[in-house]
Amino acid sequence: MLIERREMLRGGLLLAGTGLLPSALCAAPAGKRYGMIEISASGMTVSVYQLSREMLGGDSGMSGFERLAPKRDGEPYSVLASPLESGTDEQAAIRTVDLVADHIARLKADRGVADQDLTIVASSGVASFSAPLLAIIRDRLAGRTGHRIDVVSPRDEARLAFDWIVPRRRRGDVLQLDIGSGNTKGGYYDRRGRNAHYIDMSVPYGTKTMAGAVKFRFPAARTYDFGQHADSFYADTVAPLFQPQLQAAPATMSMPSVFLTGGIVWATSVILYPQAMAERRSWVALQPGDFARLGKLIADGTPYGAGLPATLSPEHRAVVTKTLSAIRNTFNPHQLAAGASLADGVARQFDFARRRTLLFPTFANNGWISQYLIEKFVDGRIAQVA
Repeated sequence: MLIERREMLRGGLLLAGTGLLPSALCAAPAGKRYGMIEISASGMTVSVYQLSREMLGGDSGMSGFERLAPKRDGEPYSVLASPLESGTDEQAAIRTVDLVADHIARLKADRGVADQDLTIVASSGVASFSAPLLAIIRDRLAGRTGHRIDVVSPRDEARLAFDWIVPRRRRGDVLQLDIGSGNTKGGYYDRRGRNAHYIDMSVPYGTKTMAGAVKFRFPAARTYDFGQHADSFYADTVAPLFQPQLQAAPATMSMPSVFLTGGIVWATSVILYPQAMAERRSWVALQPGDFARLGKLIADGTPYGAGLPATLSPEHRAVVTKTLSAIRNTFNPHQLAAGASLADGVARQFDFARRRTLLFPTFANNGWISQYLIEKFVDGRIAQVA
C-alpha cells in the first residue's frame, strides 16, 4: 500500500519535532482546570486539564485536536492494575470506589479542581463486562462523594474519538477504528459538513477480553500457539459479529483512509516502527500486514520485539526502551497475541490492503476523553452520557 506525499501532508505526517499543537494555540493563555478520572478495561487514569472557550476558539469545523489538545497540567498518573476487571466480584467494586474517592480528594486538595469541574467516566469496554459492578460503584460513589459516573456507549466513544482526530473537511473519506482492551469499535460519517450522520459499528471483544475468551476456550494454549487459537476465535466468533454491520454500512469498505487507534496499535507501532515512535511523530504510517508480523514475533518467542535497530540514537533508544516497559506492564504475551490476531483479522475483513492510507494518529491516546471534556465543559453539548 503506497502513501503519497500529498496524503502525508494532508494528514500531518510530515510535522517536524515534537510540537503537536498549532503555534497560535500554543501561545494561548492557560484556562480553567478540570479533573478527569477514567475507568477503562486497561486500568484507571487520572488527569488534570486546562480548558477555556478562548483557548479553543469555538467550533469551526476543526477536529478536537486542531481546536486544541486539552492541556494536561503535568503527566497523568495511572493505576494500571485496576481492581475492576473481567470476572471480579462486589469487593472489586468497593475497592474501585475507595480508589476513585481518594483520587477525587487529591484532585481537590492538591490540584485545586472544584467539584463542578471534575468528572468520572467509565469506558464502553469496561461497561461491556462490568455493568453490574458499575451500578454498585455508581450508587456507592454518589453516596460517599456526591459525584456520579458517566458511562459511555461504544457508539459515543467511537464518535468522540473520530471527532477528536478528524476535522469536518475530512469526514467523507475516513474510517476510524479503535481496537481497545475491552471492545473494538469505530465508524465514519456519511458525508462532510455539520449535518453528516455518524455510522458506527462495534463488537464486544478487545485485546484483553479476547485474550480471556481464547484462554477460556483453549486452556492449554501457550504463547507460541496462542495466536493460532486467537485466529480461530476471530474467524468463528468475531468475524460473524462484524459481517452484518459491514453489510448494513457498505461505505465502510470504500473509505480511502483508515485511522487506527488502541493499545495494540500503539504496541505494534513501537515494536515495528521504533524510530518513528521515538521521534514522537503525530502520524505513523502502517502496513496491512503489520499485525501478522507482530503475531509471528510472538509465536517465535519475542513478543516485545527482537531487539532495537542499531541506528537508534542513545536518546531515542532510551525513549523506546521506556515505552516497551510500559507495553509489558499493559499487555502480557497472551494478550499481545490476542490483540495481534484481532487487529490482523480486522485488517483482512475490512480489506485494509485496498485503502490509500493506513495511519496511527499518535495524538489519539485518550482522544475520546479529550473530546468528551471539550464537549461537556466548553461546548456544553454533553449534559448526560448513558
